[in-house]
Amino acid sequence: MAIPTDRIYSLEGKGLKLTTAEDIEPYLAELRNVENLEEVRLNGNTLGAEASKALASVLKTKKTLKVATLHDIFTSRLKDEVKESVVAICEALGELPDLVEVNLSDNAFGPLGAESMAPFLARHTKLEVLKLNNNGLGIQGGTTIARALLECHAECEKQGLQPALRTLVCGRNRLENGAAPEFARAFAALKTLREVRMPQNGIRPEGIAELVAGLSHNTELGVLDLQDNTFTASGSQALAVALAKWETLEALNIGDCLLGAEGGRLVIQALKNRHTLKTVNLQYNEIENDGAVALSESLRTLKVLESLELNGNRFDAEGDAVELIKAALSENDLDDDILGSL
Repeated sequence: MAIPTDRIYSLEGKGLKLTTAEDIEPYLAELRNVENLEEVRLNGNTLGAEASKALASVLKTKKTLKVATLHDIFTSRLKDEVKESVVAICEALGELPDLVEVNLSDNAFGPLGAESMAPFLARHTKLEVLKLNNNGLGIQGGTTIARALLECHAECEKQGLQPALRTLVCGRNRLENGAAPEFARAFAALKTLREVRMPQNGIRPEGIAELVAGLSHNTELGVLDLQDNTFTASGSQALAVALAKWETLEALNIGDCLLGAEGGRLVIQALKNRHTLKTVNLQYNEIENDGAVALSESLRTLKVLESLELNGNRFDAEGDAVELIKAALSENDLDDDILGSL
């Protein structure tokens, strides 16, 4: 969303260390004076508990706030201090009726932080975008977040509302298979997701199968990023089945996911019916020559493709299969530059 600059308050990247209420007060004075505030950007500073509580007291008065950009705001703070801060800030955010986007990425608050923000996530039915990348959630924290999303869905049903969540970013959190069942249940219930990014989470085939099955209920999904998890054949099979449901999918990133020869074929064959795809990342997946040949067939239907990453697989970059891929791109009037390096 495009927000006018006079409705944004930013301390972005200033490297301020704001520990006490007195430390943050000069900036809160500025914040109070911003009329019709729609976005606050505090990323790249570090806030203590007392400063966070003072901030919260002002934030909750800004009823027009739509976007809270709060990533990387607790560097060098102790866990208990961070917990107090997250509680105070999330309680304030919960009082803002127009708030639709929250970014709390790059704050190493772990499971304690997840518990602290769960009540907000469970109640705030208008949240459309949630970014929790690199928070050290682990299985416990991830499960807490997923259950909060499920509770929010139940709250929406209770109020007769359509769930609002469209975008979830939750990468680099070591969610592993343990958190996958709860996220799968949340995804299946929501049905509104259009962008999901969960790279680098140590999720293995069983967890991948659960996640994509849950996501298959979100038929308007446009972006899926599961890079650097582990699929093998069984996870790939589950993804191939789910791909049939995502008729508006534009971006698929499953690079470095160990699809393997069989899994690579299964996914590639399923791609031929996803005519809306613009970017596909299949790097470092141990795809062999027969998978590359199958890809040349699938590409004939992908007429709006803009980027295709195939580097690091097990077929010859100078071989016949790559020539078939380039020929398929040419048939669609696409330049083979979209292949990138092979």
